[in-house]
Amino acid sequence: MKTVLITGAAKRGGAAIARRIHARGYHVILHCRPSSLADAEILHNELIAKRDGSAVIWSQALNKEMSAPPLIDSIVGIVANASSYFSSDLDSFDKRFEDDIQSHVTGHMRLIRLCKESLIHNGGAIVAITDVHAERASKGYLTYQIAKGALASAVHALAAELAPHVRVNAVAPGSLDWPVLNTISEERKSQILRSIPLGRTGTFDELAAAVDFLLFDATFTTGTTLNVDGGRSSYLE
Repeated sequence: MKTVLITGAAKRGGAAIARRIHARGYHVILHCRPSSLADAEILHNELIAKRDGSAVIWSQALNKEMSAPPLIDSIVGIVANASSYFSSDLDSFDKRFEDDIQSHVTGHMRLIRLCKESLIHNGGAIVAITDVHAERASKGYLTYQIAKGALASAVHALAAELAPHVRVNAVAPGSLDWPVLNTISEERKSQILRSIPLGRTGTFDELAAAVDFLLFDATFTTGTTLNVDGGRSSYLE
């Protein structure tokens, strides 16, 4: 049995990644924060209906101390996807920074440390979901972008530390499917679309395909970041 753990797997991009990996025949550990447990249960039921016993839920806050995840000995991959996305600026730095660092970086480093021996033994791979704005900042999300930048740096550091046994890469998405709650104005949507050379937003399935490639097919690739942004990061907005 080969297992991949996806953090933040309950919905949106994490759920698409879990579905893609599960379709490959892998068992999946669906990590979720406690508040997303209901969504994780819906996805879990969907997956086990296709292949009984092929998915388990692990509800764990990444900003807390954690115990080992289930099925740890069979883990061959980790997708560090869990994220929080709140606006912040210098005035609100103290309020937001610790939570963002804990959820994006510290929790994932502790999780990888718990799974290190299994990943080494199984010749595994790690893919972190960063953000194109980790390198090309936009106004209004100061602590989020600092945390994603730290996660991007961690990818390079871990790739060196865990070589040659474990490959570590990142996918940096740009604008993907619009949020379900219409929190973006039509004017802002038009502005974003004009900044994307391919002329559209991406999909969570396209994000999942990039993760799938780096986990399983890019066997001579480590320490790199694949941008999934329609070319947006190559151009000034």
